[in-house]
Amino acid sequence: MFIKSLRILNTVTKTIMREISFHKGANLIVDTEASNRHNKVGKTTFLKLIDVLMGAQNKEGIYQDHDTNTAAIALQDLINKKRIAVEMTLVQKFEPPYGKVVELRVDLFPRGHYYINNEQLTIRKYQKRLNSLLFGIDNNTPTFRQLINSFVRVSLRGDNNTFLRNLTQTNSATYRCVYNFLFNISDPLLDKKLSQLTTELNHAKESLKEYKRVNTVDDIEQQRQILSALENSYERTKAQTDNILNPNEYQNNKDKIALVRNEYTKLTDQLSELNYRIEQIQSVLKDAETEKKRQANLDLSRKFFNEVCSKIPDINKTFEDMVRFNNKLCDNKISYFKDIESDLLKEKALLETKRQTLLARNNRYLSLIGKENIDEYEQLSDSLMQLKQRIGKCEEIIDTLNRYTDNLTFLQKNIDNYSTGGSERKEESGIYQVRMNSFNKYFTPFAQRINEESPFLVYSPDTGKFPVSISALSGSSTGTRKSLIAAYDLAYQQFAIANQIHAPRFVVHDVVENVEGDDLRTIISIANDIDAQYIVAVLKEKLDSSHISRTEQKKLTILQLSDDDKLFEGKTVSDAEASNKDTPMLFDFE
Repeated sequence: MFIKSLRILNTVTKTIMREISFHKGANLIVDTEASNRHNKVGKTTFLKLIDVLMGAQNKEGIYQDHDTNTAAIALQDLINKKRIAVEMTLVQKFEPPYGKVVELRVDLFPRGHYYINNEQLTIRKYQKRLNSLLFGIDNNTPTFRQLINSFVRVSLRGDNNTFLRNLTQTNSATYRCVYNFLFNISDPLLDKKLSQLTTELNHAKESLKEYKRVNTVDDIEQQRQILSALENSYERTKAQTDNILNPNEYQNNKDKIALVRNEYTKLTDQLSELNYRIEQIQSVLKDAETEKKRQANLDLSRKFFNEVCSKIPDINKTFEDMVRFNNKLCDNKISYFKDIESDLLKEKALLETKRQTLLARNNRYLSLIGKENIDEYEQLSDSLMQLKQRIGKCEEIIDTLNRYTDNLTFLQKNIDNYSTGGSERKEESGIYQVRMNSFNKYFTPFAQRINEESPFLVYSPDTGKFPVSISALSGSSTGTRKSLIAAYDLAYQQFAIANQIHAPRFVVHDVVENVEGDDLRTIISIANDIDAQYIVAVLKEKLDSSHISRTEQKKLTILQLSDDDKLFEGKTVSDAEASNKDTPMLFDFE
């Protein structure tokens, strides 16, 4: 679809503050001020309005400078006072009959809404509907904002020399999903599944790494050898314990001795287990008390709390409420663990009493152990218990490592299947080369015309790598990069048209002051020759220095701004004037 028009509305007075009509080819937003005064009249802000209409969530970027973290207070107040909204008309065809016509609207003021054809939507539903409208995607894979960044290149943080990586905090699998859709190489649902599996595999690897760190483990073979050594040590210690018993009396009281020893051993095992649990709970309790004593950075926490509150206006709790609530959580946690500790200590006392009673009642049989060996017997018994606990812990670690290994193997096998297996993936091996050849048929000649370079786009089928890259480039100045972006985006429009790919028929670029004059003239010439829109902000002096005639400038300019005619201070269009404009008939989106 094309952009037919954009309107800035004063919703208080129900008037159109400014209306901009677009055309095919190059659409220029011109700043007529001298160099020392540019970027103050609103040309970049106008492009941000397009980005907001394309579902960008940072509406405050209209009046906030993210580089300096400052806000244009006057503009912010103006938006709030007049409750300014922005509208856009999209058309399927640029000349009558327009085909499908869609009206978008976004309220710029706080708590403002999103609309498509007068239907109020949440931001998520708004983006999903745009995904269906502009890309023909109903399952939201890839997402709209992942795709639209390749068409609306409005940088809020300066020039980006890696324009192919136009998403933030995104892995290569997601990029593969995006580019496979844009170039019609594979089913995005397969790429989404691959992305999910890759993310899950990475998380599993990180979890395994953390488990090994916490338990001081190198690998599973090491643990198996440790387990074998512990089991051998246990058998030797047990044999030493058995040898301490008086051999003459043992045969006569074998059954009773065995019964008492078993009961004694059982109680001792239970006490050892309780001691272990008590040590664990005391460790947790110590950590909880340490956590409570640790002083948080309240200024940083308050700033984060206020930032969250600004995005979730229904929160009715104060920062102090949050601090008290957090302290209460810590107190409850400590109280809970102390209660457990108290119960365990009581249980331990009961078991110790029970064991002492057993010893007192069966002294005759236990005395069969020579008095001179009692200390050794008890030491050996303690050693047996400790060895048993260590064996249990080692077995648990081995079992956990085995489960990690099985899960990693399962995930990697699935990734390999999605990467190379199945008929869908096998078909891709020939498709991607066909698609790259088709794209480079436009990309390389456009780049040669613009700055005499011969780049070509390369696709990597290796799912572990970034999906696309550009080869055979010479030079790396900012101007060259800007020219390259233009060549790429205009080539994609031609490619999409030739391959009947459902995609927007417009490209939005920020300032092009760093592009050489001859290159800019060529870019504009190419844009005017294709069935798409190239929307770009530029300084008047740049157009003049590029030797673009005033007649051509006037023909291509859709919005001219100056210090006396800023974006939000233009002439108001009356209702009567608005009703006389040649606007397309509105059709329901559905």
